[in-house]
Amino acid sequence: MLKSPPAHRCASTAPPTELPALPVAIATARAADLPIVARLAHEIWHRHYPGIIPVAQIDYMLARSYNLEALADYLTRPDAGLALAMRDEAPVGFVGWFRLEPPASMKLDKLYVVPEHHGAGIGRALIEHVVMQARAAACSRITLNVNRGNAGSIRAYERCGFVISERGDFPIGNGYVMEDFIMVRQL
Repeated sequence: MLKSPPAHRCASTAPPTELPALPVAIATARAADLPIVARLAHEIWHRHYPGIIPVAQIDYMLARSYNLEALADYLTRPDAGLALAMRDEAPVGFVGWFRLEPPASMKLDKLYVVPEHHGAGIGRALIEHVVMQARAAACSRITLNVNRGNAGSIRAYERCGFVISERGDFPIGNGYVMEDFIMVRQL
């Protein structure tokens, strides 16, 4: 027969439990921040994606999706946004999102954290920032695409409540194809 563990009582003289501080400040990106986002993307992609996709494809995708004009679209488009993760006043990551049609979904389109800051809760904080934006926009789910060979990111998304819903191959030009899982988190 198993015994129940003894009950613990809180003593009135015990100090209150403090919640851990958020590991990062999330700041809405402005036009002046776009070169910072582009620089972070270039640094992170060239450190993370070799071995998953060819370097030529990395450069092609960065030139296509992380030029200042493409990034500015997140600042001007309705129901879209871009935010920076700041740690000790230094940018260490970013997230971009936009509302999908039909309007019940938000697309988490960009989420990157400098590798030295992985495991500190920054990616999760950025995801939860997008969750708040999605709920404010009356969305019932968040979707994202992740390269099928990006096992570490897939596991991280799963820990944040995303599940793989389907797989897709998406031609992006220049002979390149994104071979992705589409993941969904219900809100």
